[in-house]
Amino acid sequence: MEALEFKGKIERGMIRLPSEYKEYDEKQVRVIVLMNDKTENPNSNVLDKKEKIRLALQKMATTTMFSKIDNPVLWQKKLRDEWK
Repeated sequence: MEALEFKGKIERGMIRLPSEYKEYDEKQVRVIVLMNDKTENPNSNVLDKKEKIRLALQKMATTTMFSKIDNPVLWQKKLRDEWK
């Protein structure tokens, strides 16, 4: 038995065989579909990013990130000086 491994996308119930495996076209095969996790799904990746941003903003709202800054203008100027 031979095994091939490649990544693909199921479109309308079909998986296209990469061109490098064209000699296997029309052969009888046994198919096993493995899906790693939801982040490899392009649609769920967008949802994951939105969820991460939402959680980060939620965390920022409950912390005192900038409470130790006495002079915000001076603090911002120092930050900008670091970029030069």
